[in-house]
Amino acid sequence: MTTKTLAEIESRMEDLEPESLRFQVLDAVKRFKGNWIELGRFVSVVESRGVFRDWGFASFDSYCTRELKLKKPTVVKLLKSFRFLKKEEPEFLSSALAGGEKAGLPDYESVNFLRQARSKKAISGEDYARLRSAVFEDEVPAREVGRQYRGLLQTAREAALDPEEAYLRKRREALKRILGSLRNIKTNVEVSRLLPADGLETLKKLIARVEEELTG
Repeated sequence: MTTKTLAEIESRMEDLEPESLRFQVLDAVKRFKGNWIELGRFVSVVESRGVFRDWGFASFDSYCTRELKLKKPTVVKLLKSFRFLKKEEPEFLSSALAGGEKAGLPDYESVNFLRQARSKKAISGEDYARLRSAVFEDEVPAREVGRQYRGLLQTAREAALDPEEAYLRKRREALKRILGSLRNIKTNVEVSRLLPADGLETLKKLIARVEEELTG
């Protein structure tokens, strides 16, 4: 959160009663990084009760953007992650809300990846349990949690394919990577003139051959 944004939020708070819901939501936004779960709870209440209309906003999205200074994708993930915890991890949620700001709280992005994994029937219970441990016990960064989730999803999808189809898909992906590398090499060779004309021609033929394999 930028200094300007923080100043705008604090200025808005000066006109509100500290006990009011509107004040408490803004206060939670200021401490977003410390405990996003608290903010998720408040934002969920605001949306479900529709009180943003009483505050002069035509829509929930408008309220989040203009008053809370939060982008729509962030709010969507925040709400989905909070509601996932409410449904699937009630004990953890209660503990997190009671504990306030504390180290080791999983990022909302990590919880959102876990939520998505839970909804995928192709991901086994065992794999889900490992991902859950990464989020709640091992304090794995959100980027790594996302990588693990995508890996599980890819593995599950490949397992659903017959062996020949899986092989052909992997082969195609490998050829695409090779083609991209060859095109980059060709560009560098043309710019720097690292190869004689016959060498460049050989490179072009190799590119054409890989393209043929992809389209054939």
